Amino acid sequence: MELSAEKKLACSKAEATAKKVLKAGDRVRCTKCPGTKRVFTFSYWDGCWMVSKSGINDYHPVNVDMVNGIAVDFQHYA
Repeated sequence: MELSAEKKLACSKAEATAKKVLKAGDRVRCTKCPGTKRVFTFSYWDGCWMVSKSGINDYHPVNVDMVNGIAVDFQHYA
């Protein structure tokens, strides 16, 4: 299934903003399938994917709602 133009734009904005904001060691809360919230320690980027300290690279910034205990919405920052 292809993403809509609106969703592609939201993902692109979220990625660009997150890359400016996140630093190694940040604690990030992200929603993963099937809608569960996961908290991980950010390590580095693998393309558009955030990689955790443990090496998991299945987190996308469009799904982040908290960084270091502060609510964020990377889709709506510019």
